[in-house]
Amino acid sequence: MMFDFSSSLFWYKLVFSAEIVLAELVFVVHLRRMPHFILRAVCSVAGLFLFAFLFPIVDYGAAWTCFMFFMMFIVSLCGLRVCFNESLRNIIFCGLAAYTIQHIAFVFSDAFNDIASLAMGTEGGLNVYGEGGIGQSGAALAVMLVIYFVTYFVTYMIAHYVYTDRIYSDEVRQLGRKKFVVLAGIIIITDNILNAITMYNTEIDAVSLWVERCYNVFTCFLALQLQFSQLTEQNMQSKYDTVQRILQEERKQYLIVKNNLEALNIKAHDLKHRFLDMARSAGDRKAELDDIGQTLSVYESVVKTGNETLDLILTNKNLMYGDKHVQVACIADGTLLDFMAPTEIYSLFGNALDNAIEAVLPLEEDRRTISLFVKRAHNMVSIHIENYFSGERIFSGDLPVTTKADKEYHGYGMLSMKTVVEKYGGTMAVEIRGDVFCLNLLFPLP
Repeated sequence: MMFDFSSSLFWYKLVFSAEIVLAELVFVVHLRRMPHFILRAVCSVAGLFLFAFLFPIVDYGAAWTCFMFFMMFIVSLCGLRVCFNESLRNIIFCGLAAYTIQHIAFVFSDAFNDIASLAMGTEGGLNVYGEGGIGQSGAALAVMLVIYFVTYFVTYMIAHYVYTDRIYSDEVRQLGRKKFVVLAGIIIITDNILNAITMYNTEIDAVSLWVERCYNVFTCFLALQLQFSQLTEQNMQSKYDTVQRILQEERKQYLIVKNNLEALNIKAHDLKHRFLDMARSAGDRKAELDDIGQTLSVYESVVKTGNETLDLILTNKNLMYGDKHVQVACIADGTLLDFMAPTEIYSLFGNALDNAIEAVLPLEEDRRTISLFVKRAHNMVSIHIENYFSGERIFSGDLPVTTKADKEYHGYGMLSMKTVVEKYGGTMAVEIRGDVFCLNLLFPLP
């Protein structure tokens, strides 16, 4: 019985192995791989197929069949553990999602095969648990195989587009909450047991069979929703926590920059006047001392918008990037920003100008220009920042994606800006006009 080559179930062991491996590929593409990944993957897949081939069929009952498939699933999880540098919870999370999708595809395929069998007037579908398919005409078998491949392909592709991008990992991230992962595992195992009992029950009526299939698919989708709803919540919480950390660091940075520039301005102001006093009686060295005095004037806050924090930001950027010929043209009524906290003004304009400066630095000197406008529009405060850029900008939703290679740890500047904007009931919009990047912010006046 162990090597009963005439049994559909014997060969389906190998087919199931391929189905579960392909389903797992849908969910693990963004996980961190082990060294020598290709070799590990080949050995793991080969080991799974060998295990499936050698696994004995000691009984054609629901209990042994479920146990056999469950053991093959466990071996596939071991293969994932060998191939990916992830925690056991992350491996189980992806494995359970894959097992759920495989089972959904199986139920759909089985149902469509029954419908096709009835339409063609043949007796019985392609039942892997019994001897279905034997004695069928070549045309009927061809139709059933086409249904099988199309059903699995479509189900897996839908899973890929719906779920794959929602799974990512880092060194400490745990995918899903433990209790929901356990509950999803219980659901999918129970579904498989009920499905096997139904398949082996040859006396079941058609209505009960279709009710069981609908229940199977419904509970599988429920299991996926349990897993991924928590994952979505985790992703949002992780981004929120990161943005809050960034805002906290920006508050500290604001105080440091403010204190440093104030001290520098005071020193520069005193030194400038001392040099000017010396220049009045310096004779031949008057021109040299005048030049030193003018140089020191650069370190005084020359930007006056009416808002101390905005002046500080613009002065700081001019000092940092003036030697790189980055020009910030500013027409701003800073008094309109008085309703915002200084640290949030610093975060908002600091991130916006940092992004603009990063975009113009690689360009020719005559294009390293940034325009900043703050004005009143009826009962709103309008902020408009524009700059040249090169290359292509890719958007995720309404925000541009960071151009840095390490996207996992960058790209939070726009999110922190959006957090500040939404706090004050404002809106943020990005517009591309040829090679000009435009950022538009609109706030209701208190």
